[in-house]
Amino acid sequence: MQDLAFNPYLAFGWSVFAGFVMAMGGGGGGILAGIGHISVLGIGDPNMIKAVNQILEFISRIFSVPIYQRQRRIVWPLAVAFAIGAPLGAIAGSWFSKNYLGDMADYRPVFGALVALVAARVLYEAWTRSPSRAARKAEAASERVRQAQIDAESGLAPSGHAPRTLSIAWNRVRIAFAGDEFDFKPLGVAAGAFGISFLGASVGVGGGFLVTPFMATVLLFPMYLVAGTALVALMVPLMASVLAYIAMHVHIDWWLVGIEGSGIMIGSLLGPMLNRYINERLLKLYVAIILFAIGLYYLI
Repeated sequence: MQDLAFNPYLAFGWSVFAGFVMAMGGGGGGILAGIGHISVLGIGDPNMIKAVNQILEFISRIFSVPIYQRQRRIVWPLAVAFAIGAPLGAIAGSWFSKNYLGDMADYRPVFGALVALVAARVLYEAWTRSPSRAARKAEAASERVRQAQIDAESGLAPSGHAPRTLSIAWNRVRIAFAGDEFDFKPLGVAAGAFGISFLGASVGVGGGFLVTPFMATVLLFPMYLVAGTALVALMVPLMASVLAYIAMHVHIDWWLVGIEGSGIMIGSLLGPMLNRYINERLLKLYVAIILFAIGLYYLI
């Protein structure tokens, strides 16, 4: 057997955990993969870490997205609008990172600072005492559908728990879900996608830790739908960023990808099955705690 520069058992075990978090749709899975590469496996090439993180995130989505689709938890117009602006941001971010964050001493503090700031924002949104009316509406819609699914498993048929597109225009798209309506502006989403993909590719993660707060706290969509939609929205920029790193001749350890990819697959099959039973506020808290701890770890 070929001598490996990493512990394959640690790589597999950590990737199962990272894959589970990736597939939960709350963000942080790609960051956990980065933690594993830097601190658990001791890989010293930040450019390879960025590329492999994103390959693993793409693998995760291959297995988790079909499950979310069967659960009818993806808002396709929102995902498409995000995909319009994301590829250019991902390519630009990969180029910037390759040229200006190619040293681990530069990469670690940027990685930590960005993650901690996002975590603080999510924590504030999850536990603010006076959420906006729109935020309460989104949370209530998630809870109604979650309860309907629990009732359905007891023999009661759920109703109104699939998102429907009511209208599409260049300046507004309206979605009906769980008895309420939710709007977004496609151009604003595309612009946000560019920035999010640039930052995500710069630190070498998919950007779920940015997309989830963007959709849940800026666009004010129900977290029940955000989980699956965010995963789909990031598939295009992930692929664009990985191809950009390959085009820039970044070395990739394909043995590492193969071993970790199998662990990611297992974790990614479990995440969507458990996610739908978690309370909206608890899911946001879970995301914030994980990200804040990781950010402080790298800053300290």
